[in-house]
Amino acid sequence: MSQTTQPTTDQGEKRSFQAQTRKLLELMIHSVYSNREVFLRELISNASDAIDKVRFLALTDASLTEGDSDFKIKLVPNADARTLTIADNGVGMSFDEVVEHIGTIARSGTEAFAAQLAEAKTADAPELIGRFGLGFYSAFMVADAVTLTTFKRGEDHGVRWHSEGGDDYTIARVAPDELGHGRGTHITLHLKPLPEASGDDTADEQDFTNAWVLKQVVKKHSDFVSFPVVMDESRTEIERDEEGKPVEGAEEKTFVEEVTLNSMKALWTRRPEEIEDEEHNDFYRHLTRDWGTPRDRMHLRVEGVHEYTALMYVPERAPVDLYSREAKRGLSLFVKNVFISDEVRELMPEYLRFVRGLVDSPDLPLNVSREMVQQHRLITSIRKHLTKKWLGKFAKQLTNERETYEAFWAEFGPVVKEGFHYDIGSKDRLEKTLLFRTTHGEGWRSLEEIIAALPEGQDELYYLTADQLDTARNAPQLEIFRSKGVEVILLTDPIDEILVSSAPDLGGKALKSVTRGDIDVDKLGAKAADAESESQDDESKSDDETLSPLLEKLGALLEARVEKVQVSGRLTDSAACLITPESGITPQMERMFKAMGQDVPSSKRLLELNPGHPLVKKLVDLHASDAEDARIGTYAELLVDQALLSEGGQLDDPHAFAKRVTEVMAAAL
Repeated sequence: MSQTTQPTTDQGEKRSFQAQTRKLLELMIHSVYSNREVFLRELISNASDAIDKVRFLALTDASLTEGDSDFKIKLVPNADARTLTIADNGVGMSFDEVVEHIGTIARSGTEAFAAQLAEAKTADAPELIGRFGLGFYSAFMVADAVTLTTFKRGEDHGVRWHSEGGDDYTIARVAPDELGHGRGTHITLHLKPLPEASGDDTADEQDFTNAWVLKQVVKKHSDFVSFPVVMDESRTEIERDEEGKPVEGAEEKTFVEEVTLNSMKALWTRRPEEIEDEEHNDFYRHLTRDWGTPRDRMHLRVEGVHEYTALMYVPERAPVDLYSREAKRGLSLFVKNVFISDEVRELMPEYLRFVRGLVDSPDLPLNVSREMVQQHRLITSIRKHLTKKWLGKFAKQLTNERETYEAFWAEFGPVVKEGFHYDIGSKDRLEKTLLFRTTHGEGWRSLEEIIAALPEGQDELYYLTADQLDTARNAPQLEIFRSKGVEVILLTDPIDEILVSSAPDLGGKALKSVTRGDIDVDKLGAKAADAESESQDDESKSDDETLSPLLEKLGALLEARVEKVQVSGRLTDSAACLITPESGITPQMERMFKAMGQDVPSSKRLLELNPGHPLVKKLVDLHASDAEDARIGTYAELLVDQALLSEGGQLDDPHAFAKRVTEVMAAAL
């Protein structure tokens, strides 16, 4: 729609907007912004831009700021009139500029000004926030009408603009001394009635004439704006004597003082070496609401084709909601010190969700509401760069600050290991951060240390998954590995099952579970002499022939519980253990799937018997004397039960187990 001029009223010319403003305003109010309080952020950002402009222009024309160089943005709430004024002493606008920039939806003077500076390639150009021309109109989310007055130094007139959010507005040239202010712009919002008064559920729920509400909104969204955001506050005093007691008959006096609402301390804009530890601690607490101190931090400033600054921290302790899907994660986003969002998940991978902090970039592409980051290759670039930096930092700490890193790994190691599932492209870097518990000692072992200790010719890393470390250390499946001095990695985090399925090899060595499939005992540890090997082979053949009838019998009796009963090559002390078939699902994986509410296909395991154990030998004798002895069935069930309990599993029928144990004890006595 072309702009038209209608007859002049007492308040000035009545003009139509250049677009279907009513529809656009309704769309913006109900769809673009999800949080009404951001209108104040937008108007403060516009005011900050205006001040930046006049400061820049004053570099070549000092008269523009003569007599008024105390730059600030002032909020003036009026509860009785239900108004809120946002005033700045920035560059101001002429009549034509108001028509061009305010009278046209989605056309921003800031954007045009930025384009002019880009053409001029001016190094000292200020950073400008507004680029979409809709920030000003966010005021109509909370206001029925908006009045703007403005004066630009060097013009012979001021401007008064007024709109009630319809299809038109009024605009008038005003003598500068009639505006009530000097250079700059004052925007007065005629606020909608509060819900209690109007009964309208769609009305704004916050009272933006309330000083406390304004302080909270400024602190949240505009705390780091470069110029002071101020507001008048009244206080009362009464004359007191030397002891501090009110003087009798003295009257209270009311004073009005101007208070600053924002800190203007954008820590990330300073040089890293200039920032004290306590400043970092205070900023971390302000940013995260975690009243502890960070265990680590990173401050980056990236320049080049794109620019951004990142200031990030690792908490001392893992937060209680670290594994909650609803927990907040990601980095906060700022654009030129103005808060945009506190949960931009695209800026940090899921497995580094414990990293807290912010990214500030003038180049990030935002949608018109500034509330959601568009999918853009710059976002991917930032995430990759930050991920690389953190993984590199962790790897260096593992090498140079082992004790510090082990404390970190105890808190966040399980989460970092999720990277093998979410970010397999970073596998090489992730491997350099790994620490494990193993059968070699009580402490942590790095992947590099484990591989360096492998005997020549061993191409596999053996591991065992369990729910608890003590259970893993005492697992019967480890007996042959201990006897031969072979190191086994003990994996006790729920994520470990996903790790070994996502990364079938680590450091170029294949991962092999000690509880899955067959183990070639001859490959373990130092190779035996040929005569000893031949002797063991003969003994193994003899065991197979001797146990074969019993194995068949037990397999038939335990058909409902196990897939097969076979001779074990991995047991030296225990009578029996359970093994997962090569293509089967482990108990840990089965429990994890069930915890996530997923259906798990039924999977039976293998029961392995130690042919050298006295119990197994007596079972062989019992079966040879009477293959139909009822006790064989009881002993078979008990073998499965004790094998399951020894690896930390749970019995499906504890009562039946207790009954069988009681029967055996009674018979023995």
